[in-house]
Amino acid sequence: MVKFWKFVRSFRQLELHRLILMLMVFSLVSMCLLAYYVTNSPKIKEALPLPISDCNNQHRVSQPPRRHTPILDSSRTDPMVLIFAESIYSQLIQEIVTILESSRFKYRTEIAPGKGDVPTLTEKGRGRFALIVYENILKYVNLDAWNRELLDKYCVEYGVGIIGFFKANENSLLSAQLKGFPLYLHSNLGLKDYHINPNAPLLYVTRANQVEQGPLPGDDWTIFQSNHSTYEPVLLASTKSAEYIPHLSTHKALHATVIQDLGLHDGIQRVFFGNTLNFWLHKLIFVDAIAYLTGKRLCLSLDRYLLVDIDDIFVGKEGTRMKVLDVKVSNRAARSIVELLVQRIYTQLCIYIYIYIYNIIYLSSPLSL
Repeated sequence: MVKFWKFVRSFRQLELHRLILMLMVFSLVSMCLLAYYVTNSPKIKEALPLPISDCNNQHRVSQPPRRHTPILDSSRTDPMVLIFAESIYSQLIQEIVTILESSRFKYRTEIAPGKGDVPTLTEKGRGRFALIVYENILKYVNLDAWNRELLDKYCVEYGVGIIGFFKANENSLLSAQLKGFPLYLHSNLGLKDYHINPNAPLLYVTRANQVEQGPLPGDDWTIFQSNHSTYEPVLLASTKSAEYIPHLSTHKALHATVIQDLGLHDGIQRVFFGNTLNFWLHKLIFVDAIAYLTGKRLCLSLDRYLLVDIDDIFVGKEGTRMKVLDVKVSNRAARSIVELLVQRIYTQLCIYIYIYIYNIIYLSSPLSL
């Protein structure tokens, strides 16, 4: 009898070992199948940038320009941006590249030539670039005569615009004229109260008549001054103190920190920034400048989508889960969002349905108790 129970016990241990082994084999097979499914399943591809027709058909009321400007026709160029950089590792270049890559715009980066040759701009009678961006606008204005004439001729013939940045430093002149342009620069200023000029033709994503109250970060801003009709201010600000530029006007006057060249001077449209893209509003103007100077060939739709991820509300650790009061606050916030979208009936219905289902699920959940 004792031998029989020993046999039964050893048989049970053997069966247990077999069961564990089977579970391990089943787990390995399941992991292999899951890995195979994940790697071979069709992936959702991101939507490509919208074509020019979608950009032009956006329902956005824009201010008509006050002056006749040359019509930009960059249809004979490839939709690519040429970036002239002082260093490909600079923060400004990284921000420019990030914006272009996130918008899925093609670009090419070159070290800005001093007296060397610029890259080949045409191929088989077609322009290779639809827009030119200079990290330092001084690299453009100080080009040797041959390359400057070559670049300007390309821009005029193929309808290509130029975006340039000027970042002041301790060695920058406080006041100087931009070489070859009826435009004066006043640098190393502290500014406040940012305004958007509603008459600027390039505005697309940026909303006009908006004001950013308060001081702007840093004291290294540059403002532009000109009496020529080709220049239209885009962003304006007032100085923190009248002592900086007393010969211009009082500190309450508005001065242009981003200016648009309408092309009335030499047939080339340009946009000049008096600082980098560190300030958030400059990023919007940069996107608008790309769209405007490329004739809306490089632009994105004005439609935006809001994604709400609520799974952590129910499975999050204790202390991070929403309570009834949080749901009510979210309800009020969602309703105010709906009021801002009165022209989007479909969006309103979706948000109301979401609120209704959200309240039913959460208020009936044991987590709310």
